[in-house]
Amino acid sequence: METEANATDRARDVVVDETAPLLGVVEDDSGGASGSGSGSDYLKDWEHHPWYRTPSIFWLLPVFSVFSIAFGGVAVPRLNIILDLICRQYFSEQNSAPGAPQAVLPTIGGFDNEMCQIPEVHARTSTFILVLGLITGLLGAFTSPRLGQLSDRYGRCGVMALASLGLVAGEITTILAVKYPQYFDVNILLVGAAIDGLCGSFLLVLALANTYGTDCTTPRQRAMAFGLFQGCLFLGIAVGPALGGLLVEWTGNILSIFYVAVVAHTASILFTLFILPESLSQRRILEARAKHTATSAGSGTGIGKHWFNPRHLFEPLSILFPTAPGTSTRLRLNILFLAAIECTLFGVGMGSMTVIIMYAERQFGWRNFESSMYLSIVNSVRVTMLVVVLPLLITWYRRSRNTQHHRGSDSLEIFLIRFAILFEAVGYFSYAVAPTGALFTLAGVSVALGGVGSPTIQSSLTKHVPDDKTGQLLGALALLHSLARVVTPTVFNLVYAKTVATVPQTVFICLGAAFAGAAVCSLFVRTGVLVDERE
Repeated sequence: METEANATDRARDVVVDETAPLLGVVEDDSGGASGSGSGSDYLKDWEHHPWYRTPSIFWLLPVFSVFSIAFGGVAVPRLNIILDLICRQYFSEQNSAPGAPQAVLPTIGGFDNEMCQIPEVHARTSTFILVLGLITGLLGAFTSPRLGQLSDRYGRCGVMALASLGLVAGEITTILAVKYPQYFDVNILLVGAAIDGLCGSFLLVLALANTYGTDCTTPRQRAMAFGLFQGCLFLGIAVGPALGGLLVEWTGNILSIFYVAVVAHTASILFTLFILPESLSQRRILEARAKHTATSAGSGTGIGKHWFNPRHLFEPLSILFPTAPGTSTRLRLNILFLAAIECTLFGVGMGSMTVIIMYAERQFGWRNFESSMYLSIVNSVRVTMLVVVLPLLITWYRRSRNTQHHRGSDSLEIFLIRFAILFEAVGYFSYAVAPTGALFTLAGVSVALGGVGSPTIQSSLTKHVPDDKTGQLLGALALLHSLARVVTPTVFNLVYAKTVATVPQTVFICLGAAFAGAAVCSLFVRTGVLVDERE
């Protein structure tokens, strides 16, 4: 086994950006990946390990699916709990006014709280969700890149478990708010949001899952690997709400799904810590630590100064504007436009989720069951696109073109990106004019058809940078996702809060219009743009 001292000696000759949030990989044609050195080094790392200790995306997919089901299962019930808590707070204030008629306070998690479906309560709820998103997103934007750096030096599994722990805290605070309203009010959810953000939240789990997949796959396998992870994510968001809605209907207790989610997340954490094989070998971990030590010693900055220096927050984004030898203006434009489209797709998806459900519940009288069924239908279509359609298209394209390893965006990727933008735009504009719940769901199906866009963009981006920079690139995307989680829900929840009493469809016009910018960006993406590694 290589000693840390030896790794340190070798690392002195390597120039590494200390702010890179995730360790890159180098692949060979055999499918190996290595943080440094050749593909044969990677094979040696695992050749004496039994199959159950050898990393593979198929180890992670089951536990990631359980994580996603639990995450999706509580989405609608939590939204309705927040709505009921805000509603109860609103009518308590009304009852306390001198001479006001005393209204019966709504039941938290009740099935028939029609009194809460008024513009005043919806506006307050939208604003509160905005604050929740700001807390989680801002803290996540600060901690996610730093936790990603730790995963390079200490392994992916421990950091993934830590990120999942933040979700457990969110479920527990929700249970406390509902079960003990005499002691806790709706503001305890802000505490859960803060813990979730400090742990990196589900965005860090998704980023690390993609990085785990990057550690185990070659570039030509990566689009399908990312598609599988996103497919599992949306499968969970499809199955979770359906199971959650049925469980709440069967038990008559909205908290039942939160108890199940706590158990599921806890089981996922234990599996990740004690069963899931670590994707980074001890050799790669030692090299990452040595490089970090060498770089820190050279710069004279300690970990505390680096972590808490705001100047370092955006440094990981430098990978999106490469200036090293072999790069070009065309390459930088491709990367920037693809990153802008990815942020639009992700940000609109994040910013619209709660608004869509709140709008439908007010407009069509939906509650937990109907909203959960909507999410299940829409995300089932998304899963089909990611797990069935996308792999078949990629396989057909490669066979017809006889391509094995293509650098830069290819024509199929650009077609899929533009296809995704078109159908998502049509879907969001259709939300605004849908007169019935059925047509509203059909608009959601159109949005779901665009689900192939995000993994395609991420895969395309990894082919614009050298192999040893893919981890850093995915870390930069995780940071952008964290920032998008702050900005877009803030904007769209404010729009909904300000227009819900007059023209609530306004938010969908704004959401659809965001894709106009993405469509313009897609026109400037070119095929075959790559780094000239000969320079």
